[in-house]
Amino acid sequence: MMRCIGYLIGMFLLVAGLYGCSDEPASKSASAKPRAVAKAPVKKAPAAVAKEEKAEKEQKFAYQSEGRRDPFLPLTSIRKPIGPVSEEPLTPLQQYELQQYRLIGVIVGLDVPRAMVVAPDGKSYILKKGVKIGKNNGVVVDISNEVIQVEEKYYDFSGNVRTNLQDIVVPKREGV
Repeated sequence: MMRCIGYLIGMFLLVAGLYGCSDEPASKSASAKPRAVAKAPVKKAPAAVAKEEKAEKEQKFAYQSEGRRDPFLPLTSIRKPIGPVSEEPLTPLQQYELQQYRLIGVIVGLDVPRAMVVAPDGKSYILKKGVKIGKNNGVVVDISNEVIQVEEKYYDFSGNVRTNLQDIVVPKREGV
């Protein structure tokens, strides 16, 4: 019963919608006479003039990314390094980001723990506490059995100085 009522209402709305969309204008009165309107002559522009106008309207846009931040990077990942305090030149360890270094091994049993890392260029370096590493002027703070902790100071997107502890982890053993 409810389905039948739903079909009837749907059909009524369909017919009413189609009737309202007819091309014939609604009749106002029988005495109204249609008027003839004279059309003004249309001047056509030559094709060459039209092409020149289109060329002027369409200007090619070239995006200049220089001096602008990448709009697809999240604001939390934007880090501007704090400039070096001293006049010392940068070491080879300060040429790459921390995530690019690979930790090979750690020696902890000595009085001063040491670790060996490999840079993306294939060169290996020995680290101990106090060594500067990374583009954000990171300093090795702690070396343990499975991780090297590096403290970085940088400017975030709002210009505040942030301190962050990053870890370089020993890779998991593969195989037996």
